[in-house]
Amino acid sequence: MAVLRDLLMYGMPEGQAEEHRRALGDLRKQVESHGLRCRLVERLHLPMRSGYYTPVLRPPEMDVYGGGRLVVTVTVVDVPKGGAWYLLKRPDGLPVEAHSVTGAAAAAVAIAAYASPP
Repeated sequence: MAVLRDLLMYGMPEGQAEEHRRALGDLRKQVESHGLRCRLVERLHLPMRSGYYTPVLRPPEMDVYGGGRLVVTVTVVDVPKGGAWYLLKRPDGLPVEAHSVTGAAAAAVAIAAYASPP
């Protein structure tokens, strides 16, 4: 319960965020080999209430671009007793696919398929 409270109050632990950055870096290498461009996005929640509040670290994301447009946004999610997964989201934010972080090549192929014209 204390871990859940810390996540709600303080965001993601830095060690976990670093693991997610590393996983996104592995995926980035695979995705760029398909001719797509990637941009890692660090996310912070800045409370806008009166007084001083520290920023809350949110999970990092990676935007993938192809053909001059945003193709997908990828974030890493931790599934209890299921490991870490890449979650692919459409430009409107709707999640469409999930791939294990151990299969970065398969996730890159799926992302490249979203980038190809219909």
